[in-house]
Amino acid sequence: MEDLDVTTGSQGQRIDLTKDVEVAYWCRLFDIDHSQLRRAVQQVGPRADAVFRHLTRSQVAERTAATNGHAWSGRAADERPS
Repeated sequence: MEDLDVTTGSQGQRIDLTKDVEVAYWCRLFDIDHSQLRRAVQQVGPRADAVFRHLTRSQVAERTAATNGHAWSGRAADERPS
């Protein structure tokens, strides 16, 4: 997802999942698929700024989990730092 400022000039913008054109626009803007957009709107509501923050947090969490998973692969549990 590219760095976007969806709060500037778009505060209060709502994502309307009933309009295919809007769904396509937001999916392209956030670089996600339809199911990811629908799931995000279900979790945080239709405000574009809330969806953007949610997606950003989700991506950071996924990257952190992936990094941690790779960092520990091949090590025994007792070798991991506490």
